[in-house]
Amino acid sequence: MRSTVLTVALLCLATPAVATTCEESFQKKGDFFNGAAFSARVQVEGLTVEKAFSQLRPILAREGIKTVSTDVSMGTMKAENPATAFQRALPIDVFASQDGNLLNVEMIFTLPSGVTASRDTVKKYLCGALNQLLPKSTSTRTSATPQLNSALH
Repeated sequence: MRSTVLTVALLCLATPAVATTCEESFQKKGDFFNGAAFSARVQVEGLTVEKAFSQLRPILAREGIKTVSTDVSMGTMKAENPATAFQRALPIDVFASQDGNLLNVEMIFTLPSGVTASRDTVKKYLCGALNQLLPKSTSTRTSATPQLNSALH
């Protein structure tokens, strides 16, 4: 039974439903006792992995998020919400993959067991960052995104 549940869970992760907006794609999996992962995704037409990551670095930096590593060829970026006196560093993983002229970009914010965050605030943060990704032909815009630190309890 456990292997069946695990198999179904992995299949669900491997074939996410295509959502029309970042907010519709937002998901939370897990709980306070086992840890949780918040994820959101967008599709951007005419954007490359390299351009997406170069746009995300300053977007995340404005929120105090440190980019730890980037691998454009693998489509991965690792970032973290830096440690404070009251919390340890919390990972944010970004995955990007090209599908024809569309770039799929997903952000996953992971919390360890014993740490909680407001679902709505995390959604605003993740989608606030992802919704700022622009195709290279569009001029850069800025928008206010909530501080991720304020989402943590």
